Amino acid sequence: MSCVTGFDKRRLSSSTCRFAFALTIGLFLTAAEADAQQFPQQFQQAPGQATQMQAPPQTMPAGYPQQNYQQQISAQPSQERLQLIGQWFKNYDDIRRKAQMNPAERAKADALMSKALSMFIPGEEKTQAKALLSSLVARYAQAVDEFKRLPLYPETERLHRGYYQYFTSARQLFSDYLTVQQNPLATDQSGNPVAGTLMARKQNLEGLDQANKAIDSQLRAQFGIPPYQY
Repeated sequence: MSCVTGFDKRRLSSSTCRFAFALTIGLFLTAAEADAQQFPQQFQQAPGQATQMQAPPQTMPAGYPQQNYQQQISAQPSQERLQLIGQWFKNYDDIRRKAQMNPAERAKADALMSKALSMFIPGEEKTQAKALLSSLVARYAQAVDEFKRLPLYPETERLHRGYYQYFTSARQLFSDYLTVQQNPLATDQSGNPVAGTLMARKQNLEGLDQANKAIDSQLRAQFGIPPYQY
């Protein structure tokens, strides 16, 4: 068995085709993670496999404006402080909401998943997949920029850092997936195959996503913030 890429017309082995199929499904599931309001059931640990949970980063990635956040957190925040935190969550929820797929896009992603390898072969499905993934990359880039402008309070700092890192990593992951869609044999600046890094990065992103949602749930309960809704 072999398949043909639209980029350089070279024929790929059956193992490469199977990898492309798995990669297609896996990365569209990653896109759906940004939509989840609770711990997603589809990402529970599979039998015999270990899932590593990642904690949000202790420092902001390069490019984030550094400030002094040594303010002490009161055991009983003032009403004014609670209002600030409530407004922070409204802005934070709005950023996430704009970044996620809407119902029509999710339906399109499901349809593309069912055809898998057609996303790598020139045609309508490949064009649609490219448009959807490009849109997600653009939205994740916007989310990163908006998180930079969101006030960083001590009470919400871990969640803020965690989702900034999530959208930064997701933006790069989907950008690299677009590269692989056009050329499955693409390499990075060091000459290593880009496709070979994607699945591990996806798993790391899943762990960060789940850790972020745990922090989100705890903070909403602590400060009486309503659950996130699309």
